[in-house]
Amino acid sequence: MLKQVLKIWLWWLAARVLAKYQPRIVAITGSTGKTSTKDAIFLALFHNLRDRGVEVACTLGNLNTEFGVAATIIDPTFMGTAVGDKTKLTIKDVGRLTKSAINKLFKRLAYPQILVLELAADRPGDIAYFMKWFNPEIGVLTNIGDVHLEFFGSKSDLAGEKGRLIAGVKPNGLAILNRDDELTNVIAQKTTARKIFVGLSGGADAVATNIALSGSGLHFDLNYRGKTAQINMPVYGEQFVYSALVAVVVAEYFGVEPADTAQALTSYHSAAGRFERFELKNLTLIDDTYNANPTSMMAALQSLSRLAGGKRKVAVLGDMRELGAAHDKGHREVGETAAKTLDLLITVGEGGGLIGAAAIAAGLPAIQVVSIGGRDEVLAHLRDNDMVLVKGSRAVHLDEIASLIKEKFSNE
Repeated sequence: MLKQVLKIWLWWLAARVLAKYQPRIVAITGSTGKTSTKDAIFLALFHNLRDRGVEVACTLGNLNTEFGVAATIIDPTFMGTAVGDKTKLTIKDVGRLTKSAINKLFKRLAYPQILVLELAADRPGDIAYFMKWFNPEIGVLTNIGDVHLEFFGSKSDLAGEKGRLIAGVKPNGLAILNRDDELTNVIAQKTTARKIFVGLSGGADAVATNIALSGSGLHFDLNYRGKTAQINMPVYGEQFVYSALVAVVVAEYFGVEPADTAQALTSYHSAAGRFERFELKNLTLIDDTYNANPTSMMAALQSLSRLAGGKRKVAVLGDMRELGAAHDKGHREVGETAAKTLDLLITVGEGGGLIGAAAIAAGLPAIQVVSIGGRDEVLAHLRDNDMVLVKGSRAVHLDEIASLIKEKFSNE
């Protein structure tokens, strides 16, 4: 009861702040890529608009929940209180946010002209709740995948919830969607706002071609409405292509040329645990332990395969949670991708076991699939010149394995 009262209170304050300061809102949701897309958009806008006197702010950390977004609107510098690997709002935080909102409402203080907000949709009604309080000028839907289906009856129900963001875009605004995602294309019909599609196919408005990964990062050619640019980002997963494409489209909407966005993206860095690359002593580690679902897991495996060159391709994979009815199917699909991309598969937990079994069934020799029970066991299976991907849902704590590998193969 208290939690609900505090949430309504914070949103009432947030709505008053929005009404007074009238920021232009860019809102992002989707099954994967929300944070990387938010970060790419913010970087493109901040880098190019600050000299024009335009202040831009974005969701910080993982404050993408109903509480976190309200807090961000009230105080765009708010970081929350760290509790383990999560960010929480304490009663003291609510007090500080209340004071901040009152100051903004009774005085005319500096406030960002553009807010870039990441919106989580873990359960039915999440996006609908956000749309009760504001309608974005720009809405971005990254994709629809088999994630959070534990709380949704079906993938179509999940798509319907996330589609509420696109339906909530202001009529004179812009909806940005993924041409390569089947359900996202269907959701496009929910809005009368102008629509821009990003993707790797000719049917997209903003298209990426000649995608390559190298020791310095991700490279591709961009074509958007007759304008071209070479995108070079110091990140190592192909999944970042979509984040960059969306950033180009959003920035162009605010008057930034694609070439200028490309320049800003050269300083992009992925958030912790999101396909971070570490060159350790005799071994390369890719830490992608922030979270996992079938779409992101398969993308990570494919990126690992392209990056490895002559290195042995090794992946430590664990359970993917909150998949609901898609649990077995999702783990099986990852196993089939692993069979095509890996030299050694190390699995953790029950879900990892499903991945391993599917990989063997898909043709990966059983001798190249190992199941481990404790984190220390992983070290016995690694050797010099490996490229190692570690990925699983946060709940299975594969970040501890990534930390152990960093410690063991430290350059110091």
